[in-house]
Amino acid sequence: MTRLSRFILLCLFLFATATAPAMHLEPGGRGRAAHPTRILLTGDSLMESMGPQMKKAMAGYENITLLPIGKRSTGLARPDFYNWPKVLEQHLRSFRPHIVIMWVGTNDPQNIYGHKGLGEPCSRPWLRAYGGKILEIARLCEKYGARIIFIGPPVMDEEPLNSQLSTISKLMYRICKYYKLGYISSRSILADSLGRYRHTARMPDGRNATIRWKDRVHITGDGNRLVMNKLLPYMGHVIPGTPATQGKKPLKRRGR
Repeated sequence: MTRLSRFILLCLFLFATATAPAMHLEPGGRGRAAHPTRILLTGDSLMESMGPQMKKAMAGYENITLLPIGKRSTGLARPDFYNWPKVLEQHLRSFRPHIVIMWVGTNDPQNIYGHKGLGEPCSRPWLRAYGGKILEIARLCEKYGARIIFIGPPVMDEEPLNSQLSTISKLMYRICKYYKLGYISSRSILADSLGRYRHTARMPDGRNATIRWKDRVHITGDGNRLVMNKLLPYMGHVIPGTPATQGKKPLKRRGR
């Protein structure tokens, strides 16, 4: 084979990879990814619950490996309790994921460790500091060539927690939109048509199912399935090609 022939074959391969159609993903589905894909599932107790369920729901897809490492009572505000950036970097080095999914925020309306004088959670100074935490995660994923998809915290039944998590969700969405990061709103998925807390929901198969546990915070298996019904198709657009860095805008460091 001549040098020109090898060059043409390489160009054809790269073109086919770049133009590969989105992979259709759904809970309980089957298929095969064009390339080996490793997905790291991170976050608080919501991911601790959904992660293993998601791994089981995607067992029919070949060439895709999921690693759930959700940890209850964690978030980004208290690295002194559980340091997600440190834990994440360890897994970025060892597992080398192509995609990282992080579901955090529910435990974060509290003082941010290492920051003083921020006022109440969700004040403007607090939000600036918390935005820096979100970008810290995004920068780590960018450093190791992984795509990041954040899942915003869900709607809650009690105030002021519901309003605080709504503010965190909006911040997370704005950052993800600006830097072209992945974002899924669990709030809009789990809320009713008016954006309010709901305990039950109509499932795609027509069943009326309980989607939140009795504590009105955590999410049932059926609730997780509703989130996965949105998350998996979104992931399908990332899986076929080579995972890219996080968009055109540089991930600027945020001040304290």
